[in-house]
Amino acid sequence: MPKTMMPRILLPWMGSALLLASCGERVPQLPAGGLDQAAACGVVAAASERDAAGPQGELPADAQARILHYAMLYGSTGKALDQDKVNAVSRRMPGLFDQTIRGNWKALQPTCAAAFPASRIKQPALPAKPLNAMLQCDALAEFLRKALADQGPTYAGAANAYGNFIEKLDTRMSAPLRAAGLHNGEGLRRKKLEALAAAAKLGQPPAVINACEKAYAA
Repeated sequence: MPKTMMPRILLPWMGSALLLASCGERVPQLPAGGLDQAAACGVVAAASERDAAGPQGELPADAQARILHYAMLYGSTGKALDQDKVNAVSRRMPGLFDQTIRGNWKALQPTCAAAFPASRIKQPALPAKPLNAMLQCDALAEFLRKALADQGPTYAGAANAYGNFIEKLDTRMSAPLRAAGLHNGEGLRRKKLEALAAAAKLGQPPAVINACEKAYAA
């Protein structure tokens, strides 16, 4: 899978930018087009996470995953996740930062929730069929692990935790995969991209992973 680009607009100075923006009276609107809407809502999510975490330091890994979720949802409009679409959103976000934040950006939160309903789901339900659930858990955990690992040592601990979970899950999943005729290769790779698109639609990625760990980490 190609490298996942994570938005790099979450800098310490963003806190002062949000303070100034909170004084704005302009009522913002989402731009037209799915790409720009996902990017603008990613900016709103970034602003929300920075506002909650304070102006200093890196955001927690779960916050990064919630921000990346909008790119994932845009990339999951088809049957399988499209990595190029995910990266297109991450590239677009910095260009929409000023016009999104320089106003009452909090007014966009319900608009983004309506445009991307899965972004508000905090108690997701895994698929009833165990193999489908495990495939979605595995694909999502691997996507987040790689996205965080690509950022360097800051998120190494979180990336390693995802890796440990994947190892446990792969052990449980090997027999059902064989029974379903899914072996390493293009077929399984495609199946995991489809599972990743489905997982993105279940709810906020950290909440989905939490449900996965409750079901399969023991």
